[in-house]
Amino acid sequence: MEEVEKITKAKPDTDIRVCRRIEIGQAVQQGDVYLFRVPADHPRGKAWGSQQVAVGDQVGARHVVEGSVKVFAGERLPEGVTEPEWLEDGELLGPVIVATDTFALTHPEHAHHRLPAGVYQVTYQADATTRRRVVD
Repeated sequence: MEEVEKITKAKPDTDIRVCRRIEIGQAVQQGDVYLFRVPADHPRGKAWGSQQVAVGDQVGARHVVEGSVKVFAGERLPEGVTEPEWLEDGELLGPVIVATDTFALTHPEHAHHRLPAGVYQVTYQADATTRRRVVD
């Protein structure tokens, strides 16, 4: 119980992590969300309808992109990323972010990230215990 209490009383990480360059295939992590830089022609679906890139309405899902960005439904995981066989297909697939200028990935409890323009595929962390994606 002491460890749980430490976690619940911990202050949010207020740092801003600046990434001036990110190569295709590289990723940044913010909690249970990963942004992979992908080629400009990476497939994408319809407009996502939100700047929030994690599904949910709890504080833990408040991974939000800000700036000159458009967000679309994801259609394919980044090259080299595969889902464990024990997950349902598409469980780790998030939206695609198309940024025409430097943008921010913000969250009330994690450090913010500032990233360069480009196309990014969002993926989610898998939880081997629940055999689902991590949901905050």
